[in-house]
Amino acid sequence: MKFNFLTLYLGLIYGSSIYAAPNDPFLTAKDLNAQYTSALQMTLAGDAVNDTIDFLDMRQSEGITDKSAGDYQGFHLSAKYDLNPQWSIEGTYWHREIDYFQDTNKIQSALLAARFTPELNLKENDALSFRASIWGNTADTLTKSTPTILNQRTLQYVNVEDPQDFQLQFDGIFSRKLDVMNQLNAFASIGYSKVEVSDLYIQASQQGCLMNININSSNQYSGNLAQPCSNGGIILTNLQISGNANEFGLDVQQDLNYESYYAGLGGSWNWRYKQFESQIAYQYQRLWRDKIDDRISNFGNAAIKDNHTLGAKFSYDFTPHITGFVQGEIYQNNFVGNIPFLYNGVTASHLDKRYGLASLGINVRMF
Repeated sequence: MKFNFLTLYLGLIYGSSIYAAPNDPFLTAKDLNAQYTSALQMTLAGDAVNDTIDFLDMRQSEGITDKSAGDYQGFHLSAKYDLNPQWSIEGTYWHREIDYFQDTNKIQSALLAARFTPELNLKENDALSFRASIWGNTADTLTKSTPTILNQRTLQYVNVEDPQDFQLQFDGIFSRKLDVMNQLNAFASIGYSKVEVSDLYIQASQQGCLMNININSSNQYSGNLAQPCSNGGIILTNLQISGNANEFGLDVQQDLNYESYYAGLGGSWNWRYKQFESQIAYQYQRLWRDKIDDRISNFGNAAIKDNHTLGAKFSYDFTPHITGFVQGEIYQNNFVGNIPFLYNGVTASHLDKRYGLASLGINVRMF
């Protein structure tokens, strides 16, 4: 269930709850079997992956041998408020920490959405709503301080500065109550995505010497010696280099910064018995990226243009105001479409691995 998250970014750099727009597989127009309702709801949950949580041995089935690579620790906090029967607003914040050997990378994610439920002549047991949201992921840096091979060159260290992505999404959601215990939900989504990266810092050999190299957003690099270097029998203590990062087979604007569009379909089944409720969910997402997938072909890899998500959530109403839940999700192609800035021309060959997350939390109905 864990995956070398660091090798996902730059192929070099690595590589809920948490999905396309997070929590999408569990979307409902309305909980038609809910025993308790309130205008304001808040949710707090811890999210994690480690070797103990991976009871299905997913990592082993994916051929991943490092038991610590990709360990995930984090939490998310969300709130939803009904302004009136037709309109509601919601927001969620996620904090994620991914461990890889001596490196811990932190990613912050956020979502803000507005939902509209029109007054239609639907059957009493049906509900339809529409949601518009903005969401994204950001990090100050992503670091991999162990050797990585890029285009047959070994990079000793990689640091990505200010990776971020931004999404606009629109969802249509329909729910139908079958009886006092069962409810079915279906949704369709479309969205726009933009990925941006600032600078790269790498450590690599150039002119026979180990160099600290900075690659800027214009794809120009400059560097200096990482350590004294022997060249032609002469010990060099100072060496400056500069040029175009194409020498490393890299184009920042084409391989790391891009726009895309995506669409998704999904559904879920809710089953309730007294205070207990379960929800089984599925989502399919398809992505159309601008130019980046052609670059992936140039790297000799196959582009990953879709993802599948399976989810299960089990809840129990301890009181009319407090519900506890445990939740799990599995992604067929890692975080493709979920954390867009992890996908680029180098990482595609590393992202076709399954990944999973588990969450444990509480939902509080305030009033």
